[in-house]
Amino acid sequence: MPLTRTLTLDLHVHTNYSHDGRASIEEIIESAIAEKLDGIAICDHDTMDGSSAARRYVANNELDLIIIPSIEVSTSEGHLIVLGVEEGIEKGLSPEETIRIAKQREKEKEKKGTVVIIAPHPFHPFRHSIGNFCTHPDIDAIEIHNSRYFTGVANALARRTAATNNIIVVAGSDAHSADCVGLATVEVEVDVAQKLEYEAILRELKKGKVRIKSCKRTPFWIYLSQLCKKKR
Repeated sequence: MPLTRTLTLDLHVHTNYSHDGRASIEEIIESAIAEKLDGIAICDHDTMDGSSAARRYVANNELDLIIIPSIEVSTSEGHLIVLGVEEGIEKGLSPEETIRIAKQREKEKEKKGTVVIIAPHPFHPFRHSIGNFCTHPDIDAIEIHNSRYFTGVANALARRTAATNNIIVVAGSDAHSADCVGLATVEVEVDVAQKLEYEAILRELKKGKVRIKSCKRTPFWIYLSQLCKKKR
């Protein structure tokens, strides 16, 4: 029986490399460490720059935090998160084409690299949500708890859809500021014999070996203020 280590992760975090992000990579990383997270996925909108900068910052400062290289892609039908890619995917493509490119990147990665495709906030109104496309067979997981909500109805619909279709479920804070990092987290168990890197996490995610740990809501005043700034 292999020994395992349980990692706590926030799989949906934005930095100021996103058009609507409010915090620097330094602030995001500092908050993640303060929350005792083992890793975060930086999923900036249509850019890998924040994710790449965060990985460099962690390496240069020898910090104990795993950065999963990720991106939240704006497809023609709504957003998709792709974990594990090393370069960006063009926005505005169909969801099918976006997934095809992500799968091709997976094949091109050395040592059987893994890419995980997530439908974030699939039923949240006014959030560029993917809707029922989240049941597409090449989507690996549905985000059933997104911390940026008012009523929770969309999260409940995502939860019901995932259960009905037997799809892996995850949670993410969707933090757009440092004080929201870690509001929604998952736990993934990895074999301690493996090198502790993001690939080990993605392999377990792909197998569905993930548990939702925390499901807190973004404070109302923070979410409202960010929405107001976004509309300006």
